[in-house]
Amino acid sequence: MSIDIADLFDGSAAAPTADRRITNRLMESWARADRDRFPSWASLQNHDLGDDWNWIFVVDLARSVGFPCFTFLGDKLAKLSDVYLSGSEDWTVSLLEKVTNDVFDAAAVEGPLDRDDVLTLCDGRRLLVRAVTLPLADDGQIISHAIGAVNGRFATNAKARLVAIK
Repeated sequence: MSIDIADLFDGSAAAPTADRRITNRLMESWARADRDRFPSWASLQNHDLGDDWNWIFVVDLARSVGFPCFTFLGDKLAKLSDVYLSGSEDWTVSLLEKVTNDVFDAAAVEGPLDRDDVLTLCDGRRLLVRAVTLPLADDGQIISHAIGAVNGRFATNAKARLVAIK
């Protein structure tokens, strides 16, 4: 199945990369759900994140061997599994794999991990991506899952302007 990613990252689908609202809303929910040390996935499921749920993922770390084992994958984010990045070494990395790449790092730092990235799609278009990944613990202590939110927009190919400096 081939999709046009432009349908996903138009103005209504995701906030601009300079806009931290979706990542901030998830971090605020994560902080509010905190019991003792780390919130659980079950506690976050009760939070009203509205349309943000389309761009959120949850990964079970123990079951993630070689690739993420998703406990939850937002509808629009799931479509990114069919969008591939260009690269000099591996052209088989999907956009979804790239934006969920930080799950173990968030567990290692035991806190929020932000990603701002410029990714080149296999068709040459550049995508500005912002993501946050946060650790979760079923028991509040031992990190068992990671939750994340992703947004992005296409990079504009504006020509450079010369500006006179006085």
